[in-house]
Amino acid sequence: MSALQTYINKIAKVSKSIIIGMGVTWRYFVSPKEIVTVQYGSKKYGPQENYLPARHRGVHYLESEKCIQCNICATSCPVDCIEMEGTRDGDLEGAWQGDKVQISRFVIDLNKCIFCNLCCEPCPKECIHMGQEFDIAAYTRSNGVKNLLTDRPWTEKDREEEAWRRDEMARLKEEKKKQKAAEAAAKKAAAAKKDEDKKDDQS
Repeated sequence: MSALQTYINKIAKVSKSIIIGMGVTWRYFVSPKEIVTVQYGSKKYGPQENYLPARHRGVHYLESEKCIQCNICATSCPVDCIEMEGTRDGDLEGAWQGDKVQISRFVIDLNKCIFCNLCCEPCPKECIHMGQEFDIAAYTRSNGVKNLLTDRPWTEKDREEEAWRRDEMARLKEEKKKQKAAEAAAKKAAAAKKDEDKKDDQS
């Protein structure tokens, strides 16, 4: 094959490729109703239906009223991105009511999360789930730390309130400890009095 024939064959192949590509472009140009690209963030031109599969592993959400604060989700997490605190020692102002527990803090660091679903599978109450939300874009990394109790980013205000609640939990724990000690002492005194009365009756 001569150099001229090789040159002409290359031109023919390139021309065929251009015609095929422009044909696709022209087909979409004359039928604009056909969605070619999902225009992200657009309410007018974006998809009107949920196009994500039901098992999509998106951003987590929590049914706090079912949570028993067993810490299984936090323990199961391979990257340690879940933190939670709470108390069973009494009513805690500003806390969320779980199942026989007052939940003070339940945050997940989406900057570290690998969306493996290992926090959801072992949950005995099935209260933590992976939702359909996938947008975690933010201007700062701090916005990637989500407060699952409020379904919003963990803020400086949340941190200040948590510091107060932590002190309050320590106070409630101490009160519960004193109450148990008083009950044990009263029970012991009642038993001693019963034994003493029994001895008096025998004598």
